[in-house]
Amino acid sequence: MWNSSIKAEYLAAKIIQSIDAYSLREADSVLVDVIAELRMQFPSCNDGEINDILSLCFEMYNAKNSEKIELVVTAPDTFKIKAKKTKDVVEQLIKSAEKSIFLTGYSVSDYFAGMLDEIIAKSQKGVYVRFYVNDIDRHKESLDRMLAYQGKYLQFFEYEKQSDDKMAASHAKILVVDSNKALVSSANLSYHGLSGNVEMGFLVDSRQKAKQIENLLNQLIRMNIYKRV
Repeated sequence: MWNSSIKAEYLAAKIIQSIDAYSLREADSVLVDVIAELRMQFPSCNDGEINDILSLCFEMYNAKNSEKIELVVTAPDTFKIKAKKTKDVVEQLIKSAEKSIFLTGYSVSDYFAGMLDEIIAKSQKGVYVRFYVNDIDRHKESLDRMLAYQGKYLQFFEYEKQSDDKMAASHAKILVVDSNKALVSSANLSYHGLSGNVEMGFLVDSRQKAKQIENLLNQLIRMNIYKRV
């Protein structure tokens, strides 16, 4: 039965969906449907009042989805730098994943093996994993166990070498979890990247930025910049 509770949930979901789309595209056209829905649900409201309702929804949405950015650093312990450590953040993000993991790797070593096992375990529980690698053959020894678990929930994509620029590479170092948090760093998935070098990056708690990264990676797949292994 179509009752007021279901009606409210439906309207709230539609508003959130439209605001999400607007946040990503910043195009007024994505709000047309939800404005029409508000007019239908509140026929006594004039255009100004409908805009006020939508503005209030935007304010509540932005308050809930405000961005938080933290510095993340790799450095020897003797440096005593007061900041989140890259290795700790990577481990925490992977362990916290409940829906999805998007991960890019330029250099991957056996030092990352323990975290790869955690990623395999997550995929076995239904977490969608997409791993974007620059050169799969170069790291096959480190990734061999993980490659054996490829399937619906665990997928590898390899950077397609550019014929007009042999030196070009997939050099991004990014980890996105649950379309909500993203680590953007200079650190490779190796001992030096996670523990030995001096590396810097940011942990971004922002659904909008996380989705932008995921959308870009998906776009690069459609452009055949990355191809499924």
